[in-house]
Amino acid sequence: MPSVTRAGLALVLILGPAGVRAQSPPPPAAAASAVGAETCATCHEDLAKQFTRSLHGAIAAFETRTEHGKCEACHGAGSLHADSGDATLIRSFKDATSSDANQTCLACHRQDHAMEWAGSMHASSGVGCTSCHTIHQSRQVAQKLTTADGLAISHATAPAFKGSLSKSQPELCFDCHKEQRMQFMQSSRHPVREGRMTCATCHDPHGTNLTSLKTSERPNDLCISCHASKAGPFVFEHAPVQESCMTCHNPHGTVANNLLKQGEPFLCLQCHEMHFHSARIAPTVPAGFGNTFSNNPNGKTGFMGAFNTKCSNCHNKVHGSDLPSQGVTGGGKALTR
Repeated sequence: MPSVTRAGLALVLILGPAGVRAQSPPPPAAAASAVGAETCATCHEDLAKQFTRSLHGAIAAFETRTEHGKCEACHGAGSLHADSGDATLIRSFKDATSSDANQTCLACHRQDHAMEWAGSMHASSGVGCTSCHTIHQSRQVAQKLTTADGLAISHATAPAFKGSLSKSQPELCFDCHKEQRMQFMQSSRHPVREGRMTCATCHDPHGTNLTSLKTSERPNDLCISCHASKAGPFVFEHAPVQESCMTCHNPHGTVANNLLKQGEPFLCLQCHEMHFHSARIAPTVPAGFGNTFSNNPNGKTGFMGAFNTKCSNCHNKVHGSDLPSQGVTGGGKALTR
């Protein structure tokens, strides 16, 4: 192996083995720094006016769980973007995937009501935070907002929907849940269309259980928070009532009364056999009452018509009772009183 002089070794180190000067690594990119919401407003004036009236715009920098406040709490430090105008030098959510956008929201909301978001039905279906929420502000123009002189207020817009939703409930939910929209058009329903309830009264859209109900126990526990008289416990209980209210009821709406999935007696016959009275043949000979005799106007099917109409005409304590029924065959469990 030929000897290498000290000068030759130095030349190899400078020029490289092929005699070409080695390229030095590029200098590290300068880190962006915060510039404040006022700088953002110089270009995004309309958006900034909306943001100042939003819920997020009212949050002080020390209240966030991120490094910066206001615009930069979500979009990151904006000095490089402000100096160059390059849209790639700022965090944008226009083309971001729902998963990437969600992580920005969860930076602050992970410990709050969205703590279970990762395991929710919405998250597993690819629904993002911005699918339902408009972060800056509603764009609805409020024509009635005027000054004392009758002049329109600059950038006058209607207040944002509760929770910065892009639409009010239930219209927002109905955009995806078409079947539930149809059910709420039925004659028997919860008063959601009337504004006395919303979908979030019963559901947590960030929750983890199958139907996102606001309960970690049985669905009944949610129902009895309003329908306390059905809570029990009863001495004589109706088994499907203890299992789930939704065995018999559809909470979104039905054609049958009282949110029943079917009218009586067809609902009851899903579990119970036909009552023995309903198959009884009525007498057809005239019945005597003292000196008066009269025919049965309903014919031999009179019992069938009477007992096949509504089971709850007699068994009116369908949710449970503390009093034994008078019927012998039911062992006191016929739920008649």
